[in-house]
Amino acid sequence: MLQWARLQSVIVYDETVVSEGLDGYRVLVLMDCDVLTAGVVAIIHAFQKKGGLIVGDERLCPAVKADIVVQSYTRTRKAGEDRAALFAKAEALRAALDGCYRGYGDSSCPDVVTRCRAYGKTDYLFAVNDRREFGDYVGQHGLVMENGLPSEATLSLSRTSGHVYDLVAGKELAATASGGALTVRREFGPCEGCVLMVTDTALEGVRVEVPDSVKRGEALACRIGVMDKAGHPLDAVVPVRVEISDPSGCEAEGSGYYGAKDGRMELTLDLAPNDRVGLWQIRVRELASGLEAVRYFRVI
Repeated sequence: MLQWARLQSVIVYDETVVSEGLDGYRVLVLMDCDVLTAGVVAIIHAFQKKGGLIVGDERLCPAVKADIVVQSYTRTRKAGEDRAALFAKAEALRAALDGCYRGYGDSSCPDVVTRCRAYGKTDYLFAVNDRREFGDYVGQHGLVMENGLPSEATLSLSRTSGHVYDLVAGKELAATASGGALTVRREFGPCEGCVLMVTDTALEGVRVEVPDSVKRGEALACRIGVMDKAGHPLDAVVPVRVEISDPSGCEAEGSGYYGAKDGRMELTLDLAPNDRVGLWQIRVRELASGLEAVRYFRVI
């Protein structure tokens, strides 16, 4: 229900509540919590007094009064009917929370599930298309909707501006800022997902620094930067692909995928005593917009 309500939830246990409290949470959902310890109840009461919202069902422990009541639901083993019932409850919960709570990330389509993470001032919005229909495996019995379907959704973040990059497609997407939200329209294939990286400043280029030459058997330091328009390293963890080629064009050790934390990374290339002499190439491509840089060094 919480997934289809497009609410980013996390599971907490009695022990977690006692040891860590509820600071940082806005809404506490208590389903099937008919028995709670006195210590947990005291923390919940303090949470409510500070403005926290309690969502519970008709079975909620009498010592706790829910701000929003959602009637419990028992699955009928008819997947289509269960899905429709939980969809309705999800929409009712969103309506009840309107004006009280607004999630940071959202999707216009309940079937497109979102989850947001962040590093510094950069957001990472994950989205997966979960729209399905009955197939001919177990779907013929009405138990599971196992076949994926295409879908489309408007994905949004509660921020007024930003540059949006699709880390799967490797390109920048057109985004619209309006009403305190940054939105992007996207189409999804069956069971397809994406990761959107949203930055304060636009990506401008990739910088690679290597010495002109290195002797066989020595180490070579390679510094990589993903820069913004002001020439500063991006305040993000940016995925990059590094390709190191020897003079014969063979891919060398050290090639692969990396994350440039704070827009920076450093590689140490250990040249073997029997590596090829001649001109080597380092090609670095950041996977947010597809910008790349190429540098050369000579092994002597």
